[in-house]
Amino acid sequence: MPSDLPHDDRIVVRRPPAVAPAAGSLGLELFQNAYVVRDLDAAMEQIGASFGVRKFTMVPVPPLDGGATLRIALAWCAGQMIELIEARGPGLELHATWLPEGADIRFHHNGYFVRNEREWADLLQKLAEEGRPIVMSGDSGFIRYAYVYAAELGHYLEFVLPNADGKAFFENVAAN
Repeated sequence: MPSDLPHDDRIVVRRPPAVAPAAGSLGLELFQNAYVVRDLDAAMEQIGASFGVRKFTMVPVPPLDGGATLRIALAWCAGQMIELIEARGPGLELHATWLPEGADIRFHHNGYFVRNEREWADLLQKLAEEGRPIVMSGDSGFIRYAYVYAAELGHYLEFVLPNADGKAFFENVAAN
């Protein structure tokens, strides 16, 4: 089927618009695949050796209560972000309990960008209409986030609304 759009060798296939409002909670821009890892340094080394993703940006995480530790590394790769999360201790069960015994890396969630306050409010309404309770949410100071569990998929969905500092941070994550 011929197209009236200009040819671009950088594009393998033309995609529909990034945001499809009628698509429910998944109608937002999918930008990230996130993995929970047992040892962040070892996981970065493994991802680099196996897939060539060698440059990561560490997310600054302030000290946590109760001796919990959270280390996060991000990397852009071909337009998608890879997030690696090492979580230990109280309050981090959403991530810390995700790895079965004997596993070192396990897929955890897809990340979706929310563009603005109106889209955030619409998302919250859609999640409620779909019967998807938010299992964890908060504001890190540069992104607002909300996790829901998608039982049909067997993993979480994370929705993030970055503020200006968050956008700048994401734009400066290491590219591979």
